[in-house]
Order: sequence, then C-alpha cells, then structure tokens
Amino acid sequence: MSENISPKAARRAQEAAEKQARDKKYRLAVIIICCVVVALVLFVALFGSNLFYNGTAAVNVNGFEYTVADFNYNYFTVYNDYYNQMYNTYGAYIQYISGLLPSTSTSFRSQVYSETDGKTMTWADFFEEAALQRMERVAMLCTEAEKAGYTLSDEDKAAVEEIITGLKTQATSYGYPDFQAYLTQFYGKGMTEKLFRENMLRDQLASGYSESINDSFTYTPQQLADHYAEHADEYDRFICRTYFFSGAAVTDDEDTEEDETLSAEDAMKKAEEDAKAFVTAATSEQAFMDYAASLNEDNEDYDADESTKVTTAGSSLGAAVKDWVTSADRKPGDVEALKTPEDASTQGWYVVYFVERDNNQYQGVSGYYALFANSTELKEDDYETEDAYKEALKKDAEERASEVFLEFINGSGKDYDTFVSVMEENAESISEHSGFEKCGIYDLPESVSAWLHDEARQENDVTVLYDEDYGQFILFYKGNDGVYADLVAENTMRSEDYSAWEEERLPDYTADKEWEMVLSKKIAGLGG
Repeated sequence: MSENISPKAARRAQEAAEKQARDKKYRLAVIIICCVVVALVLFVALFGSNLFYNGTAAVNVNGFEYTVADFNYNYFTVYNDYYNQMYNTYGAYIQYISGLLPSTSTSFRSQVYSETDGKTMTWADFFEEAALQRMERVAMLCTEAEKAGYTLSDEDKAAVEEIITGLKTQATSYGYPDFQAYLTQFYGKGMTEKLFRENMLRDQLASGYSESINDSFTYTPQQLADHYAEHADEYDRFICRTYFFSGAAVTDDEDTEEDETLSAEDAMKKAEEDAKAFVTAATSEQAFMDYAASLNEDNEDYDADESTKVTTAGSSLGAAVKDWVTSADRKPGDVEALKTPEDASTQGWYVVYFVERDNNQYQGVSGYYALFANSTELKEDDYETEDAYKEALKKDAEERASEVFLEFINGSGKDYDTFVSVMEENAESISEHSGFEKCGIYDLPESVSAWLHDEARQENDVTVLYDEDYGQFILFYKGNDGVYADLVAENTMRSEDYSAWEEERLPDYTADKEWEMVLSKKIAGLGG
C-alpha cells in the first residue's frame, strides 16, 4: 500500500534536493578555484626562481637537453660573436652602415632583419636560429666525443678556469657586487657560475673534438699537388693594374653652367671610348700609372700606384676581369679593355694591365710578431711638416718597443718559447701580438713579409722593424713549414672533408623546443 505524500511535502523535498545539488556545485567550484590559485602561486614561485631557468628542459637535441639558461648562454654567445665580427670587419665605419646590427635600445623582436617571399624575420628570430644551430652542433660534437672516448685534458680544464678567473676580475673592475650579478646581467636570469662553467667546458669539449677530427685527415704529396693543379686559377695570386670607367647615367648639376646630362647608353659608349684610349696609352706598367694619374690631376690625394694595383687570389677577382686575368694565355704586359657583365650592379668598362701570376711555390713561414702601433695621441697639427710628424710617430713607436726588445735580447734565453713568454709578460704595453704558422707572402704587411721570406733568413732570427702604416714590429722567425701551395691545398681539402664529416652527422641532431622555451620567450621577452 503506497504512502500518500502531500503537495506541500513534495515541494519541500524538491527544494532540499536542489539545495543539495547547489551546495555540491559550490564546493566543487571552491575546490577548482583553490587548485587554480595554488597552481598560479606555484607557477609564479617557479618562474620567479632560478629553477624555471636552469631546472627545466627548454631544448632537446637528440636526447641532449638544454635548459632555458643554457639557451640564453648560446643566444648571447652568438650575438656577441656576430657583434665582434661586424666590428672587426667594418671597424668604426659600421655606424654609417644601416642594417648590419640591431639597435640595443628597443626589442630585437620589433626590429626586422630580413623580408623574403612575404616572410619577416626579426633580429630575435635571427639570433635564436643561430643559437639553436650552435646548440645542435655542440650537442653533436659532445655526443660523438663521448662515443669516441674523447675527454678534456687537464690543460683544457685549466684554460676554462683561467677564463672564469679573468671574468671575475673584469666583473669587479666593472663595479658588479659579485660574479653572479655579472652573469645575470650578461646571460640572463638563472645563469650561475656552476652552469656557466658547464657550458664553457661543453664548448671546450666540442672545440677540442672538432679540432681532433680536423687534424685526423691526411693527404699524400701527390694528392695535394693534384688538388692544387685542379684549382690553380682560384689559388694562384695575380698582380695586375686596373682602372674603371663608369657607364652609369649622369644627371645635370644645377650648380654648373654646362649641361652634364648623359643617358646610360651614351655613358657606356663614352666609358668604352675612354677605356680603349687608356689601353692605347698603357704601353708599360709605368705608362699605365702615369695615364691614371693624368686623369686625376685635380685630386692631390690620388696615388696612381696604390689606387690601381691589385694583388689577390684568383677566387677574389671580379667577374668582369677574372676570365681574362686567369687565362693560360696571359703574359706580363698584356692590357685590355673589358666590359662589365650585363647583370653587374655597376655598369662600365675596366682597363686591366697584367703584371704577373704567382703559383705559390715558396716556403710558408712560422714565427711571432709584436706590434707597437703608431700613437693616436700624437697629432699632425702639432708639427710644422708632415715629415716631422711621421718622424715623431716613428721615434715614439721605437722607444716603446726598445724596452721590450732589450728585455729579450739581454735575457738568458734566445729561443721561441722565451720570446713568446717575454711578449706575453709585456702584453699591456703591446698593441697587438700573435704567433703565426704556414704564413704566406701576402698574409702580413709587405715590409714584415719581406723580412720573414728573405732567403737569408735563419731559424731563431729576431729583428725590430718599423712600418710607416702600422708602427714598430718585433719579429721572431721560427722557420719554414712547407711549400705554401701545398698548405693552401691541404687547408682547403681538410676544410671540405671536415664539413662533409659534420654534414653527415648533423641531420640526426635537430633542436626541438619544449614548452618552457616558448613560455620563457613570451614572458621574459627573451632576445631583447
């Protein structure tokens, strides 16, 4: 028998059920909100700590894991390398060339590096790509080194510690409270001395193993000779004289009475006529220089000897002149007028006088140089004549070098190692110093090469030599180290073989970016 329920009771039961459901949803909402708050607190704590940067993987390269801080290390390393490369190439002139360096006053992500096929690459993209490529290469080399049982020597480890010690001194001199502050400033949050050392050792291992592979390739004398002969037009040195007549259109100069307007077609015709007249006049090398000088009589700074002389490897010759200059039929005294290719950015005619071809069949040399550069503190305006100024520059450079030179001469040792030691001990007073190996005639200033490559040179010879364009040199001749043509061939073959070795392995080492890498860029503004 069923129990009768009144409408009032039924309504109360329904309300109780609805309340219970609402309470359950409320409790669930509270739990969810609490979980989200806890997660946010944990995230902020994690992101605000070094753990986010050096405790989580940001990039994975075939099982080789890099943290966010590791990526930052590589990012700013490639940036600094690029920056130094630009300054070494262009020097102070870089400030006048737009597009070579990004501005550090705004984010790299807001500055366009290139636009190709509708795709924009920012400077941040450019450096990130370079950093990832660097990380792929380092990961490959370190992994391959481990497979081969290659390890760092105590000397390699000591070299890293020496660099870190030097950076600590630099940090102090720059006013940083400690080395940690210095690392954070240059490599971002999360970079510690321990992590910095690990990256330095990793780089050292990659570099050392790379060098060992490069040195492992060997070639027979016949292989070197055959390779050089096959590429002689690229490797041989060519000496010639050149003069260029522009075929570009000319617009009228409003400040002159005459109308100088010239179409591109007429300009090319005039350039051809001028070039052929030059050829007729260039009956000798001196006649070539004299004619060039006559065309620049109004320019008192023009030096026909320096301005027209070209000494370069065949590989560096321009398209307009290369085939003619490198022809097997070419002989000293040949002169010709040559038109630029149709696709050349600058149209016109060259006049070329062939002087000689050098096949590099001479001995390369090794040794050491120290340069005491001409003073920038001496000003030409302070002297009555240019000759007096030049004499003052020479005397100043000689005096600065003499003390270091005498320290070596009067010392107990006269060998190469002692020379290097003396130069390094006096590094602060020397503008530039370095050892060199397999050095060709054209690799150092002409006056320096003339002394080093003199047939009368004996091993362990030492001299001081003044060069007007550079300053006072102290030179140590260590000895010959092989026919230069063979050295050129060997260096090229070794480079090609090493590149092939790397290219065979790098496809297995592709950088995969983890979520931490993406997140760090979004929040921290990585890359500027």
